[in-house]
Amino acid sequence: MVAEVFAGISAIKSAFDIAKGLKDIDDAARRNAAIIELQEKILTAQQAQSELIEKIRELEHKVAVFENWETEKQRYALTDFGGGTFALVLKPDKANGEPVHRLCPTCYEKGQKSILQFEFVSSLSGREKWKCHACNSEFEFGPRQPPQNRSARAVMR
Repeated sequence: MVAEVFAGISAIKSAFDIAKGLKDIDDAARRNAAIIELQEKILTAQQAQSELIEKIRELEHKVAVFENWETEKQRYALTDFGGGTFALVLKPDKANGEPVHRLCPTCYEKGQKSILQFEFVSSLSGREKWKCHACNSEFEFGPRQPPQNRSARAVMR
């Protein structure tokens, strides 16, 4: 970006120098050639300015996205659901009318907001199964339940 700034300044300076020299040219052919060169320098400077304006717009957009994500992140708290499972949960005081929900920690670390979807409760572990449909990560929430002794259940029947 610095190179573009210097290129634009250089083109403007060259155009100014050419314009100053035009007043001393008596020969029409030389004057016309100088005018054409001046126009080329002006077009180069305008192109450099246009590129800089576009670059500034892109950077402003990136800053806005970053600032919005930083604000959005403040609405969530990392929560331990037991059994070594964690997710980001919407803080009740920051809900703004949204239902409380969980975000995928993998997507969250990438700067994306992806709401986890409940799948089912495992009959073996008693843990809730949740899925992120953005990155396909799967999570089991809740403390691990000791497995039931199947033979003991069979005897009791």
